[in-house]
Amino acid sequence: MSRMIILRILLLISVAIMIGRLYELQIITGNQQRFGETPEATTRRYLTVAPRRGEIFAADGTTILAESVPIYSLVITPGRLPSRVSEPERRNLVLARVSQIAGITNTLTLSPTSMLDLRPEMRNDLSPFGELPALQANTPLTITVAPQLSLHALEVTRTYSDVLQFNSVIETQIMQQNVRRYENLVVKEAISPELALVVAENSNYLPGVQVIEGYQRHYPQSASIPSLSHTLGYIGRISECELVAENPATSWLTSMNNVIGHAGRCGLIRKEIDPSSIGLPPYQSDDRIGKDGIESAYENELRGQTGIETLLVDALERPASSTGTLRPVEHGHNLILTIDATFQAEVERIMQRWVAEGERRRQTVKEEYKRNYKPITNGIAVAIDPRDGRILAIVSIPSYDNNVWVDLSRSAELQALLTPADPGSAPLLDRAIAGQYPPGSTIKQFVGIAALQQGIISPETTLRDPGLIRLRERNGSIFILPNSVRNRDNGQINVLDALRVSSNVFFASIAGGNDQVINLKDEDFRTDGLGIDKLVEGLDWFNFGRTMGVDITGEAPGLLPTKTWKAQTLRESWTTGDTYNMAIGQGYLQVTPLQLAAAAGAIARDGTVYRPHVVQKITNSEGEILREIAPEVRSVAPVSAEYLAVIRDGMRRSVTEGLNIAARDECSGLSIAGKTGTAEFGPILTEEGRRQSHAWFVGFAPYEDPQIVVAVLIEGTGDLGDGASTMAVPAATQIMQAYFKVTPPAEPPRICPVMPGDPMPSEEEE
Repeated sequence: MSRMIILRILLLISVAIMIGRLYELQIITGNQQRFGETPEATTRRYLTVAPRRGEIFAADGTTILAESVPIYSLVITPGRLPSRVSEPERRNLVLARVSQIAGITNTLTLSPTSMLDLRPEMRNDLSPFGELPALQANTPLTITVAPQLSLHALEVTRTYSDVLQFNSVIETQIMQQNVRRYENLVVKEAISPELALVVAENSNYLPGVQVIEGYQRHYPQSASIPSLSHTLGYIGRISECELVAENPATSWLTSMNNVIGHAGRCGLIRKEIDPSSIGLPPYQSDDRIGKDGIESAYENELRGQTGIETLLVDALERPASSTGTLRPVEHGHNLILTIDATFQAEVERIMQRWVAEGERRRQTVKEEYKRNYKPITNGIAVAIDPRDGRILAIVSIPSYDNNVWVDLSRSAELQALLTPADPGSAPLLDRAIAGQYPPGSTIKQFVGIAALQQGIISPETTLRDPGLIRLRERNGSIFILPNSVRNRDNGQINVLDALRVSSNVFFASIAGGNDQVINLKDEDFRTDGLGIDKLVEGLDWFNFGRTMGVDITGEAPGLLPTKTWKAQTLRESWTTGDTYNMAIGQGYLQVTPLQLAAAAGAIARDGTVYRPHVVQKITNSEGEILREIAPEVRSVAPVSAEYLAVIRDGMRRSVTEGLNIAARDECSGLSIAGKTGTAEFGPILTEEGRRQSHAWFVGFAPYEDPQIVVAVLIEGTGDLGDGASTMAVPAATQIMQAYFKVTPPAEPPRICPVMPGDPMPSEEEE
């Protein structure tokens, strides 16, 4: 019995030894023989599998705005190529074939060049490569090899192997990029399906070469609707600084080391710490990442999760097995936007027409100094639903086609965008969220509501508006602030009248006080006003001076200046004149069109400032909704409903009784409320102190139940025929008409402008 047990044990040991030996022969020794080397053992290695990026849809859920188009890439696995040591000729043959397939230019090196004289037949063999460069003594000769001549170059090299060397660009890439021998090196992206098939069918002649499927980003609507490009953004190769920032550290010590080590090139980087991130980082050096717009803001959702594959490699890091899946790849999620592509296209066309009208006016205006303005090229429109912050359309002109970032054949066009002839009209800047401008009179409704809520005035309070303010400053100097409409004397007016006529005197008085004004009578109403601190507090209620948190990368915060800001920045004290300027949207105050639209939405409804957002749903590849973007409150103005109603009434009268004729009910077919603004900027151009100005309008409709807020800015047109009333107002009106699908009255009153072909003639300047 004991002998049988011993025999069984010996038999088991023998079987185990045989299995081990068979493994060694098939896996280890077999690969040793294949590569001509003698590695000692195998090791497990891990490879990443990049996910396919999610797609972006318009509000209808079917119109694709950004897609991942499948492409084929030609790659090389260095460890699967013939050995550089034992099979150099076969290796060069494979690389030459790949160069020919991929269209890669290589070189030949001849040394010494004197051999051309000693062996004349060499010149004939080298003649297909073109005329040889001039020879220099003791200097090797480099000959360019066109892709189609790669195999011929290799043949010539064999003939003159003692003096001629074939230099493969791919071999150089393998060495310079320090590619691990089991990893793939991309030789050429986006090869044709026909070429991919040829490579696959000739795999026996191309060891180490394979075709892998990837994707190329494409923006199907951006060529016809370029204004989408700013919102969508683009993707590109991940930079060194992005790689450091995006890949988490395992501890604060490694995080600190990474941040400090890259501070010179990248500045201060915020780096996530994740103790569980040991292993392969989520981003590799050849990954692509969202660079701007939604592509950047929703990078995590769009990218997906990298898959992980395993394989065995020998001691020389060459593959010794096929790959297996450790973690399956998870492709990116899709986004459905709040933007309707048709409405966006119409808003873009409207703004293009009015920008062109601004340029026409500049060229034909009677004042010579205005004809010397820079060409009118820039216009912005933002349309928001004030009930929840959904962005309905957002346009920044000039714009561009963001396919230029991913189409390698358009590199010259991209370079022109990166280095524009006129930096002031750079198409890559999204002016809707990153342009910071003085708001002009569009800020007055916010000043008025702050003064009402803080008890400086009541709705019935009247102030004397003599047409201009003469203020004696503390230092004895006289500060003069006129009304924008030819110093018009408006008499006794309340806040409703002031909004209707856009009185600079009224809003400057309630903001900075008129107790030191010297051109008022003693019996006129006097007030010390809000003062800068309370004025800043009132504007802060509506989130001015801070980003709105829009889900598009690149938003600017604007500027809400304070006494402290001026002291620190300009080393000067705040003056009452500064407060006056701020109250009429001039001076240091700056806003973005997006900020103004979102803040106006709060006045249109109940004082709630919603975070503007452009994504409404996140879905998986099957279309199942994973998450809906709920409305998010950015701030709530502590203002009574009574005062909000008063300001809305004033904005309504600005349309129905003011100069904003294009927006009147009988002209537009809508009940619109809003406020124009003419905002000066730039240097003084005339002896009278005139500057160029922007044309603004921000309004909402319908007045009884606001469903849309539109902010329009046409840069540099404020003083071209009263651009605010005769350009910005009609543009915003047409946008609202397009949204509600309202057609203007068939026979409007004679006072109504003809749109869009012939804007209304110039009225009095605002």
